[in-house]
Amino acid sequence: MKYRKLLIFSILLGLLTLLISFSQFLSPSTEEMGETDKDFSSDRALDYLKDVAKEPHPMGSLANRKVRDYIVKHFQNLDIPVEIQSKPVKNIRSGKYAVDKSEGTVENIIAKIPGTSGDDNAILLTAHYDSVTDAPGASDDGYGVVTIMETARALKQMSAPKNTVYFVLTDGEEQGLLGASAFKDRMDVLNKVGVMLNFEARGNTGVPILFETSSNDLKLVQLYKETVPYPVAYSFASEMYKRMPNDTDFSELKVTKKLGYNFANMNGLEAYHAEIDRVENSDEATIRHFGSYVLPLVKKYMMMDAKEFHAIEESKSDAIYFPLMKKTLVVYSEKVVIPLMIVLLALTAVIFYFNFKKQVIQFKRFALSLLAILGSLVAIFIFYFLLIRLSTIVLIGEIDEFNMVMFGAYDSTMFTLMIIFAIVLCFFFAKWISKKCGLANLVMSTQLLWILLAVVTSFTFKGISYAFTIPAIISLLLILPIILKAKWAKGVYHYVVVCGWTVPSILLLAPIMYLMYVAQTISVAPIVAILTAFITFPIVAIVNWLKTDDGEA
Repeated sequence: MKYRKLLIFSILLGLLTLLISFSQFLSPSTEEMGETDKDFSSDRALDYLKDVAKEPHPMGSLANRKVRDYIVKHFQNLDIPVEIQSKPVKNIRSGKYAVDKSEGTVENIIAKIPGTSGDDNAILLTAHYDSVTDAPGASDDGYGVVTIMETARALKQMSAPKNTVYFVLTDGEEQGLLGASAFKDRMDVLNKVGVMLNFEARGNTGVPILFETSSNDLKLVQLYKETVPYPVAYSFASEMYKRMPNDTDFSELKVTKKLGYNFANMNGLEAYHAEIDRVENSDEATIRHFGSYVLPLVKKYMMMDAKEFHAIEESKSDAIYFPLMKKTLVVYSEKVVIPLMIVLLALTAVIFYFNFKKQVIQFKRFALSLLAILGSLVAIFIFYFLLIRLSTIVLIGEIDEFNMVMFGAYDSTMFTLMIIFAIVLCFFFAKWISKKCGLANLVMSTQLLWILLAVVTSFTFKGISYAFTIPAIISLLLILPIILKAKWAKGVYHYVVVCGWTVPSILLLAPIMYLMYVAQTISVAPIVAILTAFITFPIVAIVNWLKTDDGEA
């Protein structure tokens, strides 16, 4: 009976934690954003998008020039000085993907709201207004363009800024970051810039994520947290992006060593560079969320003085950051990662000392349990790897040039079912291992796997280390009284132990798994299944272990 209660409690708690955690992926409503002329209006931005993304408008096309003229006229109507920077493509050499062509000219749009204190510590907002040849580019990068256009309109309803605000809409991004590369010629602007904000899209829906920053970003991200009402940002995404071959205009501009943020939404990957990237398929909530980032940040930076900018620039630490839920972002220094790991290792030494001293676990059976879990993880990975390959044949799934797998409207359903099946597999594997090796040995072997991952990531991938270190520390602290057979560590305390593992592990790791799926499609199912097992094994083991009042094997 107690086992069933603990199991039901853990399942309900897990579902509740998922709901709370995934609230971070909800964009603010129109009511939350405000309704006055000084507020960002996604409705107005969507109206701009109808002209910006009327048809495909690659660099050099007639449609591209129409979009350019429309944007220029928008700034002129707002009485914002605007100019066109032109540069022949054949003269562009510095860009990472810059190409030699005998024809073509990039035409960047540069607009400016002058600051009352001069141009020093200016804010630079940038997005690219060209599209690929076969898509209207409503999201890529229409979302970024109209976000900047609407921000400019809102700013003109306010008092003049202290610091100058530049709006730069680049051309030729899809052909190889050509406009951003050409813009580096404008040192008269870049030398005055204090902070840059770039806006991109890799799909047509979903919340925008802060996925890249300039280096030594602790104070930069802290200011983002304090200023933006609905922040979504992950240090793991920033660190992972550095290891990927992908680039945006920000890649060209960050060589200036300026402070900077890079934002993009990633859901709706089927629309990326596809013909369906049209206005009618756009997500107004995504545009609204972009607005909830840019306007508060610009309003903050445009009134900052030189000392405040200098304090951010002098930061010598990178940040670890992640959301817990909607409106809640955790930020701390990367310098805390190693001390946390040391605390975890010290706690691990204490736990295992008492485990062996009190004969809670036995070395041989513990080692066999660890090997059995590792074998189960390998079996799960192979099973899902083969399942994905088989599914692409049976269900005629699409595999693109980057080995991403898409099944259309059934993607999310298939992914959810795969996660549920992985959980079921873990229940069976855990039951078998516990019979062979004992419950206490199973519990501690699952804990050791998390500890090992926490240590490895603390050295090699600090941006994601929190997802393993924090749950492991909490779990070990709560398990210790049971190992020591404290008289009070019974009854209700067992529910606390289950809660102490279930909540932090799901709260911190589940969003990462979801973002991996969003970024890499269902092709990451084998990896996500492994991470699902990492969460499920300890929960099942602890629930079974605690079904007796004293937590015996």
